[in-house]
Amino acid sequence: EKHKKGPMETGLFPGSNATFRILEVGCGAGNSVFPILNTLQNSPESFLYCCDFASGAVELVKVCYSWESYQLMPKSHSSYRATQCFAFVHDVCDDGLPYPFPDGILDVILLVFVLSSIHPDRMQGVVNRLSKLLKPGGMLLFRDYGRYDKTQLRFKKGHCLSENFYVRGDGTRAYFFTKGEVHSMFCKASLDEKQNLVDRRLQVNRKKQVKMHR
Repeated sequence: EKHKKGPMETGLFPGSNATFRILEVGCGAGNSVFPILNTLQNSPESFLYCCDFASGAVELVKVCYSWESYQLMPKSHSSYRATQCFAFVHDVCDDGLPYPFPDGILDVILLVFVLSSIHPDRMQGVVNRLSKLLKPGGMLLFRDYGRYDKTQLRFKKGHCLSENFYVRGDGTRAYFFTKGEVHSMFCKASLDEKQNLVDRRLQVNRKKQVKMHR
């Protein structure tokens, strides 16, 4: 019996014909996906991958729901184009779980408010794996919570799981980084640092007259 080649071996995978590829990790319901797709609509050579741990979130990227005959019916999301986007369920903490595309092909990875939800012991492994997906010269764009953010200072006793790692009331978790930690983590993954900034903002709730240093 002849050996049947898989998609990776034949070079056939979602976005295989694209020349510019983006991956958003932790896409949620698509708050970033659809603005990116709108930007890429005049760039047919571009392709967007997006993944999330929650299957429900990935479904919301692919379909929208509307009431028809007193029933909530799924429809293909008007902005989701399978010719230019592939949404999939993925656990970035599972090192053995393959991605639906080969290593070394991505131009950009978006990692925004995702790493902080992962246990500190597993963060380095996640970054190491993601770095292998980038092509030479590719960029990993990272944004997350900074140390001593107002959100961290407001956590009450009993919510701290470990140093600078907390659990919210809904069970989700948050870690608060320093610039040094970010630098070390990504450099260990064989990435060169291009920019590492702390964005400090003063937000004011005018109704409650509450100031928040973020």
